[in-house]
Amino acid sequence: MIITRKHALALERMRVDAEAGKAWTDIEEVDRETYLELEVQGLAREDGPLKRVPTTLGLELAEVIRSLVTSGRLPLPADWDESWRFVGSEIVTLLRAADRAGCVGPSGVAPLMERGLAEEHHDPETKRTVVRLSAAGESILRIWRALDPEISITAELADHIRHLMTGPAESARLSTGSHEEHMLEGMRLIAYSAPNSDIYAFTVLGQAVKRTLEMGGYASEGLVLSEEILKLLASCADGEDLTAEAWVQLESLGYVRDMDELLPAGEWALEVYRIWRCGEEGRVWTFSIEAEEADVLEAICRIEEKRRQNPELAPTFDAIRREMIDRKAAQYKALLDRYGRRLKEMPEKYRAIAEKFAEAKDLARWYDDNFELREALLSLESVRLIHSREGVDGHTVYEVTEIGHEVRRDQERNRRDVSATAVKAVSIAQKTFDAPAREWWDVARKEQIVGSMEATESGRFYARLAATVERLPLLTRHEMEVFHRIPDRGMSVEEIHEAFEGRLERERVRWALEKLETRHLINILPDGNVVETEAGELMDRALSGVPEGFGNPVNPVVYRLLKALAEVGSLYVKEQKVRILPRNVREAMKCSGLSREAFEDALEQARAAGLVGRNSINEAGLLLLEAVKRMSPAHVEQSAYVN
Repeated sequence: MIITRKHALALERMRVDAEAGKAWTDIEEVDRETYLELEVQGLAREDGPLKRVPTTLGLELAEVIRSLVTSGRLPLPADWDESWRFVGSEIVTLLRAADRAGCVGPSGVAPLMERGLAEEHHDPETKRTVVRLSAAGESILRIWRALDPEISITAELADHIRHLMTGPAESARLSTGSHEEHMLEGMRLIAYSAPNSDIYAFTVLGQAVKRTLEMGGYASEGLVLSEEILKLLASCADGEDLTAEAWVQLESLGYVRDMDELLPAGEWALEVYRIWRCGEEGRVWTFSIEAEEADVLEAICRIEEKRRQNPELAPTFDAIRREMIDRKAAQYKALLDRYGRRLKEMPEKYRAIAEKFAEAKDLARWYDDNFELREALLSLESVRLIHSREGVDGHTVYEVTEIGHEVRRDQERNRRDVSATAVKAVSIAQKTFDAPAREWWDVARKEQIVGSMEATESGRFYARLAATVERLPLLTRHEMEVFHRIPDRGMSVEEIHEAFEGRLERERVRWALEKLETRHLINILPDGNVVETEAGELMDRALSGVPEGFGNPVNPVVYRLLKALAEVGSLYVKEQKVRILPRNVREAMKCSGLSREAFEDALEQARAAGLVGRNSINEAGLLLLEAVKRMSPAHVEQSAYVN
């Protein structure tokens, strides 16, 4: 939705005419583009040359603006600056985020209150003042959700789309405020970042339209993509008979061939039709890996390579630890050689560890004191970059998966942290009608996930991983602390940092949030609010009885144990338990693929966390298993399709 001064004046004019009983509003030729921009949004319709009629939703929106003006919360539209946007995709993003979180996030307070779309409320329970959507804000969000924008792409607009980059990119690259830009935003093909519209991106629908027009839809004039054309293509795909004129039209636009074969442009047009008709957005998925984790991944690969000359060598925990001690010692020796006595010039991230290295007499102890290998291995396994199994001697060995090798190749080219925030800057527009927040884009630029105009090759790779990788549960001790502090909704990122001030380093809290979002337990919204996902709410319930400070209460190994026990046990629905006969435990061990030592350690840990009883999986364990199902795209999106 896009409402500027000229749109508000046009809506008010149609409202006044409708109230006076006029059948339509006469418009001037000079105003045609403004009314066309309202038409594609579903706020007005044509009733003849230079005649326009407001839709029901158009009248409702005009009334909302009028009530805000009457109450003094908004100036008269005639007094608005020409470039000021009363409503745009950035404002809709803030409204949607506030609706989901139950309150307005930090970056949404000023712009929404300025427009009269939010107001302060005193919460008697928490005894604090919060900002929530006003009645006007709720009305505009309801209108946006009820609107049914058109798909109306002319040959001229199609050329404009082809020349634009997909984004995310700075809005200065666009001819913002132009008729073409308003048409694209009105059809929800592009969106702007909240709160200041300084980043744009083609939305999930816009990207499908762009792919279609890059392969077809070439014409000198007329419509090249519209509701009528999309319906003809759907009929073609369904095997229905079309008129000769329809076939000629579709073939001339490059959507079909030989009156029966859909070309790639036609297939993408059907994707446009699906997204447009269903109107449902997907969930936002993201991915992260720390440089330290990438080092561990590299170490396992090196051991696998050395194994070709020495078959007795296996990537066990001890072997990986030895490899990492050598690698880290070499890394920090090189840093000391480079900086010498100028340690204060060294990046803060490395300085403290380098100082300890300079004084270390026992490198193994130095490594164990400063690096968390066990957690790195669990983190890599939680996103399927490695897989642990029982080796020939009964010890646990770690293998790099195919996905892990892909990540290793990317990290070899550019070793750095890749955060969930950066990857989300690309993935959000692939699933929703939102653009990334400016802060996300800045992080993505720093991590080379986006370039100046669109996602980099690396960014597209990590966005693909985010949308496909199967996640396994993991909560380290610090992640558990942060996770327990987050309510279902209504808390901001900054409030979380304030809650741990003096207890946990800010960087540690930041990475806890990154990992929680990677595992789809929380969503950090564009306005700075944090909400739990469905998986997060279930995980919260499952782990509600775990004592504070419990180390790794859930991890991929514990999950594999629970899953194996569930497979060999019997579900007792009324008691919310899965009972396992003692004789079936050995079968569960075999199903899990874990070594005996790893299985027994995981069983002890699961019992301590309250997930497993003596011979059963209890309700908490079952909740955890259900949570894991909702942590990965394949299961969630399949369930949504079935429902």
